[in-house]
Amino acid sequence: MNTFTKTLSCLAGLLVLAVGSSCTQTQAPEPAPVAVQPDGYELFVKAHPKYPNTMVIYRNAELMSQATPDSPIYICLSQQRGRLYVNGKVAADWPVSTGTGSRPTPTGTFRVLEKKREYSSNTWGKVLDANGKCVNGNADSRRCSIPAGGRFVGSPMPNWQRLTGSGIGMHTGKVRAGRTLSHGCIRTPGRMARELFDITATGRSKVTITREVESCYPTFVGSTEEQAVRSVVVVEGSPQTGGTPEQEQALSRNSSESGVTVHRSPYYD
Repeated sequence: MNTFTKTLSCLAGLLVLAVGSSCTQTQAPEPAPVAVQPDGYELFVKAHPKYPNTMVIYRNAELMSQATPDSPIYICLSQQRGRLYVNGKVAADWPVSTGTGSRPTPTGTFRVLEKKREYSSNTWGKVLDANGKCVNGNADSRRCSIPAGGRFVGSPMPNWQRLTGSGIGMHTGKVRAGRTLSHGCIRTPGRMARELFDITATGRSKVTITREVESCYPTFVGSTEEQAVRSVVVVEGSPQTGGTPEQEQALSRNSSESGVTVHRSPYYD
């Protein structure tokens, strides 16, 4: 091979390398975007524009089946919502009504000290006269006067779970979304109060009451409101959800198509 031929061969080889290098640089695949799939709880929140001021209860059946007495319960006073966490995820989210400004619910972490399925308050209730007529519907047994032949009747507090020695606890009670109504206790809708009662254990289960949203609350990313309406997993609560008619129709349609049950319950049952 003469010098000219050798030179031509080298140039051709260099050209092939240059072209190959150029192709490698321009055709290198870009990193694939990370697709974040919102979970059922995020979709639930985004499906209800008025959240947290809604009577709708979120309940993830799979997570609820895994709940134990050690699963933490949080009560957020600013939102008037309660949440149960299982494996770091929200298993349930429900409306509560806590203490009013004059009788606020204390903050902190408390253990369940006592549990009674049927319980009545020793302090708050109503006064009946001798004929059984209510003469004081918001009576404090420590200060009220009872007419001759009359009696004091403590307010019923089913599914009672005592948190403090001074009488603060969680129980079934009348709830209004976003409103404080109680004398300090944590009023909870009936179904949720029963489930929590069945999950917790005296001396073991903890309830943390915070003024602001708890630090373990999830940070939401991803879905649009339309996706949320179409994809809600489990919703339970009163008919007055705070959503639009279109959203309610979408929720019902989605539940019938996917086999998911949408439960409705009154404020107090």
